[in-house]
Amino acid sequence: MNVRKPTDYSGLFAALDTLMAANLPQMELYCEIGRLVSGRPEKGAAVAAAEYLHSAYPDLPGFSPRNLRWMRDFYRAYAATPEVLAEAMTIGWTQNVVILEAELTFQERAWYIRAVRQFGWTKLTLAEQITSAPHKKVALDVGLEVCYTEENSTTERVSDDEDTFYLPRKYLEGFSKSL
Repeated sequence: MNVRKPTDYSGLFAALDTLMAANLPQMELYCEIGRLVSGRPEKGAAVAAAEYLHSAYPDLPGFSPRNLRWMRDFYRAYAATPEVLAEAMTIGWTQNVVILEAELTFQERAWYIRAVRQFGWTKLTLAEQITSAPHKKVALDVGLEVCYTEENSTTERVSDDEDTFYLPRKYLEGFSKSL
């Protein structure tokens, strides 16, 4: 039998009421709830907060004990790196939970957060991608839209004789029309 020790959660409950009154966007609210729960040393803080939110705000979904533990874990995972936290705040909650549930390193989590933002992956697609592990093959830091034109080319030709396969652009225009 699991018996709770008497603990005063009145400060936590007052802080939760303040957060709920602030009408924060979902990700900000969940992050702040995670911060509050994470700041409590008691093992049952997430459960106590969930029970309080459920009784005080019965019409609002998303405050199960499991979800509050995820909020706590979300905050703990990214609190030390504000830039990754800011990126994680821009994707959906369910996608964040999928990333947290997977056995990933911090760098891999950051990769998947960027990938969700870049490719617009749904929860299902994200789960499939994590299983196939594209983070081991694809670097997201390299821009995917590279176009080699005369304006952004980094190589300069000194002479047409250097490369026997070099054909100036003006000759290619007529060639492509004849095909």
